[in-house]
Parts: sequence; C-alpha cells; structure tokens
Amino acid sequence: MERIKISDSEWIIMKVLWNSEGGRSMTLGDIVRALGEDSKWSYTTIRTLIVRLAEKKAVHVDKTTGVYRYSPMIDKNDCIQNEVKSFISKVFDDSHTDFIAALVKEGEISDSEREKIIRILRSYED
Repeated sequence: MERIKISDSEWIIMKVLWNSEGGRSMTLGDIVRALGEDSKWSYTTIRTLIVRLAEKKAVHVDKTTGVYRYSPMIDKNDCIQNEVKSFISKVFDDSHTDFIAALVKEGEISDSEREKIIRILRSYED
C-alpha cells in the first residue's frame, strides 16, 4: 500500500469517517455534526480538510447524489501501521526493540497490557 501522510487534524476527520454508522458515506453536514460542539473548527476548515484528504486519495467523494458524500478509501489498520512504521523510523531509527523498551521503561503499561504484549510476542515464536 502506498503511504499516505495524514496530519493530526486529518486523522480526526478520518476517525469520524471510519466510525460512521454502518460504514455509510457521510455528507459534510454529517461530519460537522459528528465532530460536535467540542470541535473548534469552522465549517470551511472541515471542508478544507476533507478536500485535502480527497486529494491524497484517502477519501472518496461521491458527486452523483447532488450532495457530496464522503467515505474512506484507506483502511484504518493500514493507516495505523503506516503511522507506527513512520514513528519508529523517525524516532527510533527503525529499532522496534528500542521502541518497545521505551514503552516498558515508561512504566505506564498495566499488568494486563504487559501480559497481552508478552502473548503477542510469544505467538511469533510459534
């Protein structure tokens, strides 16, 4: 998959689209309502972010219904993996070991999270 760089603001829009009810496409108004009153963005700002995402081919724009409808063109898990790879490359010089060590050393991993990580790592041994 081609890596698409998504800004922090664009991530917020993508999360709304990924979480749309039943995976349906959304109008700009739907997206604005989903962001709710907590969003400090204007209608124009949200529209600009969607246009950028469409230009990056992260969002599909359906222009056939009279009202534009937006839907994600990229999978959430693929985006997460790309972001993780980019972060590890940039911050840890591609060292997954250093990344995991930093997480563990921080000490903010709960016992259940640590056990889950150990199970995941052990599953790769099999």
